[in-house]
Amino acid sequence: MLFCLSLMYKNLYIYEKIMEKSYIPKADEKQFCEWINLCTVRKTEDGISKIWVKDLQWNVKEELLEDIINADYYNWKPIVRVYSSWNVFLNNTKDSVYLVTTDKYWKIQHQFTWWSPLEEENKEVIFKENGVYKFDLEKVRNNAKIRTKNRTSVEVIEEYNKEPLVDWVLMENEENGNIYYKLVCLMHFIVKKYNGELKSTWKENVIWWDWYKIEDLPHTKDVAPNAYIVSKKALELLK
Repeated sequence: MLFCLSLMYKNLYIYEKIMEKSYIPKADEKQFCEWINLCTVRKTEDGISKIWVKDLQWNVKEELLEDIINADYYNWKPIVRVYSSWNVFLNNTKDSVYLVTTDKYWKIQHQFTWWSPLEEENKEVIFKENGVYKFDLEKVRNNAKIRTKNRTSVEVIEEYNKEPLVDWVLMENEENGNIYYKLVCLMHFIVKKYNGELKSTWKENVIWWDWYKIEDLPHTKDVAPNAYIVSKKALELLK
Protein backbone atom coordinates (compact mmCIF):
# COMPACT_ATOMS: atom_id res chain seq x y z
CA MET A 1 0.00 0.00 0.00
CA LEU A 2 2.77 2.41 0.98
CA PHE A 3 4.68 1.49 -2.16
CA CYS A 4 1.65 2.24 -4.35
CA LEU A 5 1.12 5.63 -2.67
CA SER A 6 4.79 6.48 -3.06
CA LEU A 7 4.67 5.57 -6.76
CA MET A 8 1.50 7.59 -7.24
CA TYR A 9 3.01 10.72 -5.68
CA LYS A 10 6.21 10.24 -7.68
CA ASN A 11 4.23 10.03 -10.93
CA LEU A 12 2.21 13.09 -9.92
CA TYR A 13 5.41 15.03 -9.24
CA ILE A 14 6.88 13.97 -12.59
CA TYR A 15 3.63 14.97 -14.32
CA GLU A 16 3.64 18.41 -12.68
CA LYS A 17 7.30 19.04 -13.58
CA ILE A 18 6.67 18.01 -17.18
CA MET A 19 3.55 20.16 -17.44
CA GLU A 20 5.58 23.19 -16.35
CA LYS A 21 7.08 23.05 -19.83
CA SER A 22 3.70 23.85 -21.43
CA TYR A 23 3.22 27.39 -22.67
CA ILE A 24 0.09 26.93 -24.77
CA PRO A 25 -3.21 26.48 -22.87
CA LYS A 26 -5.76 23.76 -23.53
CA ALA A 27 -8.35 24.67 -26.14
CA ASP A 28 -10.39 22.70 -28.61
CA GLU A 29 -9.96 22.77 -32.36
CA LYS A 30 -12.82 25.25 -32.85
CA GLN A 31 -11.22 27.74 -30.47
CA PHE A 32 -7.84 27.56 -32.16
CA CYS A 33 -9.39 27.76 -35.61
CA GLU A 34 -12.07 30.42 -35.11
CA TRP A 35 -10.75 32.51 -32.22
CA ILE A 36 -7.08 32.62 -33.17
CA ASN A 37 -7.57 31.87 -36.87
CA LEU A 38 -5.09 29.00 -36.73
CA CYS A 39 -6.86 26.33 -38.75
CA THR A 40 -4.68 23.39 -39.71
CA VAL A 41 -3.57 22.80 -43.30
CA ARG A 42 -3.75 19.04 -42.73
CA LYS A 43 -7.31 18.08 -43.70
CA THR A 44 -9.00 15.21 -45.50
CA GLU A 45 -11.09 15.76 -48.63
CA ASP A 46 -14.12 15.88 -46.32
CA GLY A 47 -12.55 18.71 -44.30
CA ILE A 48 -11.62 16.58 -41.29
CA SER A 49 -8.59 17.98 -39.43
CA LYS A 50 -5.71 15.58 -38.85
CA ILE A 51 -2.48 15.58 -36.86
CA TRP A 52 0.72 13.65 -37.49
CA VAL A 53 2.08 11.61 -34.60
CA LYS A 54 5.73 10.56 -34.23
CA ASP A 55 7.00 8.13 -31.57
CA LEU A 56 10.50 7.64 -30.16
CA GLN A 57 11.34 5.23 -32.98
CA TRP A 58 10.28 7.96 -35.46
CA ASN A 59 7.32 5.95 -36.73
CA VAL A 60 4.79 8.40 -38.18
CA LYS A 61 1.01 8.14 -38.50
CA GLU A 62 -2.01 10.44 -38.63
CA GLU A 63 -4.76 10.80 -36.03
CA LEU A 64 -7.84 12.98 -35.70
CA LEU A 65 -6.85 16.40 -34.38
CA GLU A 66 -10.03 16.72 -32.32
CA ASP A 67 -9.12 13.55 -30.38
CA ILE A 68 -5.76 14.94 -29.27
CA ILE A 69 -5.78 18.74 -29.23
CA ASN A 70 -7.66 19.00 -25.91
CA ALA A 71 -6.45 15.78 -24.26
CA ASP A 72 -4.22 15.52 -21.18
CA TYR A 73 -2.68 12.15 -22.13
CA TYR A 74 -1.82 10.09 -25.19
CA ASN A 75 -1.04 6.38 -24.72
CA TRP A 76 -1.17 7.04 -20.95
CA LYS A 77 1.63 9.62 -21.19
CA PRO A 78 1.16 13.34 -20.37
CA ILE A 79 0.93 15.92 -23.15
CA VAL A 80 2.94 19.15 -23.06
CA ARG A 81 1.70 22.01 -25.27
CA VAL A 82 4.17 24.23 -27.10
CA TYR A 83 4.53 26.06 -30.41
CA SER A 84 7.26 26.23 -33.00
CA SER A 85 7.67 28.71 -35.85
CA TRP A 86 9.94 29.11 -38.83
CA ASN A 87 10.33 30.39 -42.36
CA VAL A 88 9.63 28.66 -45.66
CA PHE A 89 11.94 29.52 -48.56
CA LEU A 90 10.80 28.82 -52.14
CA ASN A 91 13.03 29.24 -55.19
CA ASN A 92 12.33 31.74 -57.96
CA THR A 93 10.52 29.21 -60.15
CA LYS A 94 8.43 28.07 -57.16
CA ASP A 95 9.10 24.39 -57.76
CA SER A 96 11.64 23.77 -54.98
CA VAL A 97 11.83 24.41 -51.24
CA TYR A 98 14.85 24.99 -49.03
CA LEU A 99 15.29 22.49 -46.19
CA VAL A 100 17.97 22.14 -43.54
CA THR A 101 19.18 18.70 -42.48
CA THR A 102 19.35 18.02 -38.75
CA ASP A 103 21.01 15.23 -36.82
CA LYS A 104 19.34 14.76 -33.45
CA TYR A 105 19.26 11.65 -31.28
CA TRP A 106 21.03 9.80 -34.12
CA LYS A 107 18.15 10.58 -36.49
CA ILE A 108 18.51 12.51 -39.75
CA GLN A 109 15.68 14.76 -40.93
CA HIS A 110 15.29 17.28 -43.77
CA GLN A 111 13.01 20.04 -42.50
CA PHE A 112 12.20 23.74 -42.51
CA THR A 113 14.31 26.07 -40.37
CA TRP A 114 12.08 25.43 -37.36
CA TRP A 115 12.68 25.12 -33.66
CA SER A 116 10.58 25.91 -30.60
CA PRO A 117 11.50 29.20 -28.88
CA LEU A 118 14.52 29.08 -26.59
CA GLU A 119 14.01 32.65 -25.38
CA GLU A 120 11.56 33.04 -22.50
CA GLU A 121 10.04 36.21 -23.98
CA ASN A 122 9.03 34.30 -27.12
CA LYS A 123 7.32 31.46 -25.26
CA GLU A 124 4.40 33.35 -23.73
CA VAL A 125 2.54 34.06 -26.96
CA ILE A 126 -1.07 33.27 -26.05
CA PHE A 127 -3.26 35.57 -23.99
CA LYS A 128 -6.98 35.70 -23.24
CA GLU A 129 -8.99 38.83 -23.91
CA ASN A 130 -12.74 39.04 -23.20
CA GLY A 131 -12.87 35.25 -22.92
CA VAL A 132 -11.20 34.71 -26.29
CA TYR A 133 -7.70 33.31 -26.88
CA LYS A 134 -5.36 35.40 -29.01
CA PHE A 135 -1.85 34.85 -30.33
CA ASP A 136 0.91 37.44 -30.21
CA LEU A 137 1.97 36.73 -33.77
CA GLU A 138 4.84 39.22 -33.63
CA LYS A 139 6.55 37.04 -31.02
CA VAL A 140 5.83 33.97 -33.13
CA ARG A 141 7.26 35.73 -36.18
CA ASN A 142 10.28 36.89 -34.17
CA ASN A 143 11.05 33.33 -33.08
CA ALA A 144 10.95 32.21 -36.72
CA LYS A 145 13.43 34.95 -37.66
CA ILE A 146 15.78 34.07 -34.78
CA ARG A 147 15.77 30.35 -35.55
CA THR A 148 16.33 31.07 -39.26
CA LYS A 149 19.19 33.46 -38.50
CA ASN A 150 20.82 30.90 -36.19
CA ARG A 151 20.50 28.05 -38.66
CA THR A 152 21.12 29.76 -42.02
CA SER A 153 22.68 33.20 -41.24
CA VAL A 154 19.86 34.75 -43.32
CA GLU A 155 17.93 37.78 -42.03
CA VAL A 156 14.27 37.64 -43.06
CA ILE A 157 12.95 41.08 -44.10
CA GLU A 158 9.42 40.38 -45.33
CA GLU A 159 6.94 37.49 -45.51
CA TYR A 160 4.02 36.86 -47.87
CA ASN A 161 1.56 35.78 -45.17
CA LYS A 162 0.55 37.83 -42.14
CA GLU A 163 -1.03 34.81 -40.46
CA PRO A 164 1.03 31.59 -40.45
CA LEU A 165 0.22 28.30 -42.13
CA VAL A 166 -0.48 25.88 -39.29
CA ASP A 167 0.18 22.19 -38.90
CA TRP A 168 0.09 20.13 -35.69
CA VAL A 169 2.39 17.35 -34.54
CA LEU A 170 2.40 15.09 -31.49
CA MET A 171 5.95 13.93 -30.75
CA GLU A 172 7.01 11.38 -28.14
CA ASN A 173 9.94 12.57 -26.00
CA GLU A 174 12.14 11.07 -23.31
CA GLU A 175 13.79 13.29 -20.71
CA ASN A 176 15.67 12.02 -17.64
CA GLY A 177 13.97 8.67 -18.02
CA ASN A 178 10.49 10.24 -18.21
CA ILE A 179 8.48 9.73 -21.40
CA TYR A 180 5.89 12.27 -22.49
CA TYR A 181 4.40 13.77 -25.65
CA LYS A 182 4.82 17.26 -27.05
CA LEU A 183 1.80 18.67 -28.84
CA VAL A 184 3.35 21.30 -31.10
CA CYS A 185 1.50 24.01 -32.99
CA LEU A 186 3.73 24.43 -36.05
CA MET A 187 3.54 27.89 -37.64
CA HIS A 188 5.07 28.73 -41.02
CA PHE A 189 5.84 32.08 -42.62
CA ILE A 190 6.61 32.20 -46.36
CA VAL A 191 9.62 34.38 -47.07
CA LYS A 192 9.29 37.20 -49.60
CA LYS A 193 12.55 39.12 -48.99
CA TYR A 194 15.71 38.35 -47.05
CA ASN A 195 19.31 39.45 -46.66
CA GLY A 196 22.24 37.06 -46.82
CA GLU A 197 23.06 33.73 -48.43
CA LEU A 198 21.09 30.59 -47.63
CA LYS A 199 23.53 28.09 -46.20
CA SER A 200 24.02 25.96 -43.12
CA THR A 201 25.59 27.54 -40.03
CA TRP A 202 26.06 24.12 -38.36
CA LYS A 203 24.18 25.40 -35.29
CA GLU A 204 21.15 23.91 -33.46
CA ASN A 205 21.76 20.37 -34.76
CA VAL A 206 22.00 21.46 -38.42
CA ILE A 207 24.51 19.46 -40.47
CA TRP A 208 23.60 20.38 -44.07
CA TRP A 209 21.08 22.13 -46.34
CA ASP A 210 19.73 21.78 -49.86
CA TRP A 211 16.93 22.67 -52.27
CA TYR A 212 14.33 19.92 -52.83
CA LYS A 213 11.83 19.54 -55.64
CA ILE A 214 8.44 19.89 -53.98
CA GLU A 215 6.82 17.17 -56.07
CA ASP A 216 9.57 14.73 -55.03
CA LEU A 217 9.16 15.29 -51.30
CA PRO A 218 6.65 12.43 -50.69
CA HIS A 219 9.23 9.97 -52.06
CA THR A 220 12.36 11.51 -50.49
CA LYS A 221 13.93 9.68 -47.58
CA ASP A 222 14.13 11.36 -44.15
CA VAL A 223 11.94 14.34 -45.09
CA ALA A 224 9.84 15.85 -42.29
CA PRO A 225 6.18 14.78 -42.57
CA ASN A 226 4.95 18.37 -42.83
CA ALA A 227 7.37 19.51 -45.57
CA TYR A 228 5.24 18.46 -48.55
CA ILE A 229 1.81 19.50 -47.30
CA VAL A 230 3.01 22.91 -46.10
CA SER A 231 4.99 23.58 -49.28
CA LYS A 232 1.94 22.78 -51.42
CA LYS A 233 -0.21 25.05 -49.24
CA ALA A 234 2.37 27.82 -49.60
CA LEU A 235 2.18 27.53 -53.38
CA GLU A 236 -1.62 27.75 -53.23
CA LEU A 237 -1.40 30.88 -51.10
CA LEU A 238 1.00 32.57 -53.52
CA LYS A 239 -1.26 31.81 -56.49
